[in-house]
Amino acid sequence: MEDKYPQIGLVINGPNILLSKFDISLEDILYALNDIGRIVVGKVVINYEFSSNLLKSIIDSGLESVMVNGRVDVAVAVEGMKIIYNPRINVLALATRDAHFMPLVFEAKRMGKDVIVIAPEKKVSEALQNIADKTIELLPPKPTTTLYKVKVD
Repeated sequence: MEDKYPQIGLVINGPNILLSKFDISLEDILYALNDIGRIVVGKVVINYEFSSNLLKSIIDSGLESVMVNGRVDVAVAVEGMKIIYNPRINVLALATRDAHFMPLVFEAKRMGKDVIVIAPEKKVSEALQNIADKTIELLPPKPTTTLYKVKVD
């Protein structure tokens, strides 16, 4: 049986995207891809500096953690190449901000994959946006306002 939705391979560059200053969660990334297709491979590349809470969040989200003791970028590229050469996957979703992943995107496109780049709003390289088939810029959550009544005597 052939799936009617695009089959997505997702690679998240943890130290590049999941920083507290961006206030982006794994759920934000997954939600952004929800209407595009089905995630069949989802990996979050992290290093040993990440908290156990993030590791729990990765597991709870149904994603696979790839923990490295060295350069995260190298592991992101390797995981991306695995997705590119997986015949079941037709979309590479890459959550990163960096233009140095352009060769990975070029290879994905050469192999007939659509490429989606996911990054915090206005934090993704222009070059990466220009070669991706689609760019999703995630907005930080809006602060909630508390409505209250002030009683003056």
